[in-house]
Amino acid sequence: MTAALGALLVPATAGAATKKTPTIRKVAPKTMNVGDTMTLTGNYFRRGKGKNSVLFKRDRGKQLFVKANVSTAKRLTVVIPKKLEKYMAIKNGQPAPTRFRLRVLSTRLGKAFTSVKLSPTIGPEKPKTGAGPGPAAPDGDCDGDGVLNGVDGDDDNDGLPDTLELQLKLDSCSADTDGDGVADGYEYASAVDLNNDDYRNPSISLPYPGKRAYPNPLDSTDANTDYDGDGLTMAQEYALWKYTIANGADASLQNLTYSDGLQFSIYRRDANGRRVPNLPAAGYTKHLAFLTAVAANGYSTVTLPDDPGNTYALLDFDRDHAVSPQEDQYLDWHGTGWNGTADGHLSDDERDEDGDGLSNWAEDNGWLTSDWWKGRYDRETAFRITYVGTSATDPDSDGDGLVDGADDQDHDNYPNVVEQDRYQITWATHGFDVPAASPPNSTPAYGRVNPFNPCLPYIYSRTCPTFIPFKGAWAPFDGPPYDPGGSDPNYLVLR
Repeated sequence: MTAALGALLVPATAGAATKKTPTIRKVAPKTMNVGDTMTLTGNYFRRGKGKNSVLFKRDRGKQLFVKANVSTAKRLTVVIPKKLEKYMAIKNGQPAPTRFRLRVLSTRLGKAFTSVKLSPTIGPEKPKTGAGPGPAAPDGDCDGDGVLNGVDGDDDNDGLPDTLELQLKLDSCSADTDGDGVADGYEYASAVDLNNDDYRNPSISLPYPGKRAYPNPLDSTDANTDYDGDGLTMAQEYALWKYTIANGADASLQNLTYSDGLQFSIYRRDANGRRVPNLPAAGYTKHLAFLTAVAANGYSTVTLPDDPGNTYALLDFDRDHAVSPQEDQYLDWHGTGWNGTADGHLSDDERDEDGDGLSNWAEDNGWLTSDWWKGRYDRETAFRITYVGTSATDPDSDGDGLVDGADDQDHDNYPNVVEQDRYQITWATHGFDVPAASPPNSTPAYGRVNPFNPCLPYIYSRTCPTFIPFKGAWAPFDGPPYDPGGSDPNYLVLR
């Protein structure tokens, strides 16, 4: 009798459970698109495939039931259908991402829609992506500009016409076919610049080198390559180009403000049609902007810790109480090639695009990066703290209101522009080119600068530690700075 009674009670209990109202406790993901799979976690769902439906409703909009996939009592999944686009908000004539409140229908309909916090935002189907020559869907909008691909001549807004992208086997719906972080149009234009042969007569840019393209929008490994040899990688020049556009430059690919195919991207054509540099160092607007910024913050003149009795102009690097033309135009430190002779014009690496007093190269790869100092002066032990460098596309990298050139990475009261280069400090003693035979003791003590070591050039600066360890001490407490009998007597100064 007891067993029979138990058998009668089991179905009754199971039936009661399926009649409880379904609830939703979690929705994942919270942001998705048509075609994605949404997972709901909750209670009292019906087990099985197609046993539940999810009700979608946007505020002040119509409702849509969608069948769920396989469900358990506490978890169900549902694929967002294409027809949900008809229930989305409309922007510029197209479906736009919309928040939908949800309810589940099992044996019963959930009592209430999900709260705003729990409700997902669902967007229209993503446009076609991925490398390949196939045309984009004509009714899609790859670049989200409100113009359908069918009438948009540049679906991905990378500066290249769709017809050309398909010819080059690029993805006309992806601005960056190879996914290296550099847009197809920029790589294409840089390759054209690089392919120009200025020795020909007439000198004009050759077509894009399609068989073996460098820079190459189909090579995912070349973003960190420096094709034009100016010390800046393609990714760095691309970032500088984008920075100029954000600040009002022309976004056209016809004359890139920074090209990885040209060391001097600012150029003119001479009488023979050849490209020659055309950005004079004298009167460089970015340098003038830097001088204006430092004057506004009281840094036109400075008093340095090792010489508290004197005040010097910020750019009086050799401390002779006069700013020479060479010091005032310190950004122009090489000509066409690394010959150490200024030529009066600024190449892409010498330019100071963010106007902070530091060249693009110095901030990206050179004197304002700790790795440069470790590599160049490898016999000097680095300081115990690795200070952060600066950015070539942010004039105030640390956000303290002071431009990077007048700022002080190691907080030793020597501005970055003063500590960035040992050559600048020693010009008065050696001239621009330091003779190989110059005795090391002719180098002034303040010439041994390092923007990432607060004990250089002055061991009594406010941030040089008071207590020095017996072992593993940093420069200048790490032993003799040079070997008098060695082959590098000017180790303290040479780049």
